[in-house]
Amino acid sequence: MALDPLKALTDYAEADCSVQFWAPGTPAVEFRSLRAAVIYARENGGRWNDIEITVHLPREDIVYGTEKVQRLIDSLRTRGRR
Repeated sequence: MALDPLKALTDYAEADCSVQFWAPGTPAVEFRSLRAAVIYARENGGRWNDIEITVHLPREDIVYGTEKVQRLIDSLRTRGRR
């Protein structure tokens, strides 16, 4: 399924999320929205490091890997320029 970053940020505006950098000994950090998780990822090297953001939903989790996280970060930049 294709990622629509702006739709994802809207759909999961109030969903519990976690950010995990793929480095040994790095704990996951939890957030109350996808936007907050993406901002954290952007501010902590998510454009250059392997990373995963998980949206925790009642029936299933949605996981965004490095490439999709980078697209989410880029969408925040685009959105902020408008």
